Amino acid sequence: MDFIKKIGVMAAGLGISGAIGAISGVLLLYVLLDAAIAGADEVVWIYLSGAVGVIVGGICFRIVVWAGKGKKVLQ
Repeated sequence: MDFIKKIGVMAAGLGISGAIGAISGVLLLYVLLDAAIAGADEVVWIYLSGAVGVIVGGICFRIVVWAGKGKKVLQ
């Protein structure tokens, strides 16, 4: 049962972190493209928004997996 629970937590973590990472990446892309209109290099901004989306998604995934461990550490 622990294996199935672990797979479920990881799947939920991927879904939640993927959604939050995508939202943050798109929001940052919107802001940075607005800055690109002012004369900044567009390619750099697109890479930066993708990197921020991956970083935020990774952090959210680690939080969900950590929260899914339960109370084994406290016992």
